[in-house]
Parts: sequence; C-alpha cells; structure tokens
Amino acid sequence: MRIANHIVGSGTAVLAGSGTASRGIPQVCCGMLLLYTAGIFQDYLRRRDTRVVACLSANPNAPLSKISSATGLNHDRVASSLQRLITDGLVIAETGPSAPARLYRLAH
Repeated sequence: MRIANHIVGSGTAVLAGSGTASRGIPQVCCGMLLLYTAGIFQDYLRRRDTRVVACLSANPNAPLSKISSATGLNHDRVASSLQRLITDGLVIAETGPSAPARLYRLAH
C-alpha cells in the first residue's frame, strides 16, 4: 500500500506541476522532439545528396545548372549539397572552359 501511494503521489506531483520533476519532463520531451526533428532533417539531406551523386554519376563534369535541372532541385539546394559533398571528399569541383563556370564530378 505504501509503495502504491508513493508512486501515485509522485505521479500527481509531476502532473500538478510541483517540484523539479515537473520541469524535467517537458525538457526531456522537447529534447526528444528536437532530436527526432534533426534526424528527419538529416534524412532529407542524405536523400537530396544521393540525388546529386546519382546525377553526377550519369553526367560527369556537369555544371550546377545541369545538375539542378536533372534533379529537379533549385540551384541553392544543389549548391548546398555540392558543398557538403566536396567537404566530405565525394565530389570534385573544377573550373570549366569559361572562368566563372565550375564543373562537378565524382571523386574516384
């Protein structure tokens, strides 16, 4: 009986908002939600990067505009993926025939 009353009493304290436990539970819930959301965003970035890599596999030495039209992603998103892939050493950027143009290819 005493254990049951203690457990029920603790649960009531948490639900009623008294003590430090009532502040800890929302913080834990918010933290879990943040981790879950970050995980979903990372999955989205991986899928987007995979589309860019697949495009470069089929079209080596492609400019940003060609990658963008082939993947259906806007220029900014493709540029972001390319920068991440270059940093990871998966993609190489080279200067094209005209000075400002950059061509991208997969690293071997």
